[in-house]
Amino acid sequence: MSRARLGNRFVAGALFLGITWSIVVPFVDAEVIPAAVLASFKKGTVDAVSTASIRISGTDYRVQSDAKVMDHKENEITLEEVFLRSEAKFHLNKLGEIDMMIVMRPQ
Repeated sequence: MSRARLGNRFVAGALFLGITWSIVVPFVDAEVIPAAVLASFKKGTVDAVSTASIRISGTDYRVQSDAKVMDHKENEITLEEVFLRSEAKFHLNKLGEIDMMIVMRPQ
């Protein structure tokens, strides 16, 4: 294959990736939690975990049944996958229940 054809394929591939990237990126960014929202979250260390509640820094909180629990990479996990001594950032609804939580597992 000549260098000209190889160069043309490279340019076409780069153009294709550029177009598809601009289509995919807005959807990915839409799922990221904004920094302003994270700033309103409470912080603490996980002391105990049960099926419907969690103790963070000495305070017991109920967890909504449809609560979104994520690890630090924003992968959804179950409440049972939360380790003790994990750092947690969480949001409370009007009833004082956790409706969203991000957990940083201990190193």
